[in-house]
Amino acid sequence: MSAFLLCFAAWSAIALGMDRHHQDALGREGSARHLLRLRRAGWLLLLLSLWLAARPSHATPTSLGVTAWAIALSVAAVAVTAMVTWQPRRAPAFAGGALVTGLLAWALGW
Repeated sequence: MSAFLLCFAAWSAIALGMDRHHQDALGREGSARHLLRLRRAGWLLLLLSLWLAARPSHATPTSLGVTAWAIALSVAAVAVTAMVTWQPRRAPAFAGGALVTGLLAWALGW
């Protein structure tokens, strides 16, 4: 669950780092520096989610964790695409909620 939520937050940050989606979601243009920071944060979140998924545990081998992460990555990408297409104003709130919930789920071992 945490992998999906972190991937959702990451893809949202990457999408909101694009001019068009930023304008649609927030109603204003973002500065080039702000957009770049959003994209970088998104890529860092994707790396974090991969690292968390790939860590071997007593219950899950690394290969299974990476496979589950790839599935979460794909489903989250489709979900974010739908969100910024049909409900762009809600995207920042959903991204923030996914980030907080994903980190909490990871901390609780979910």
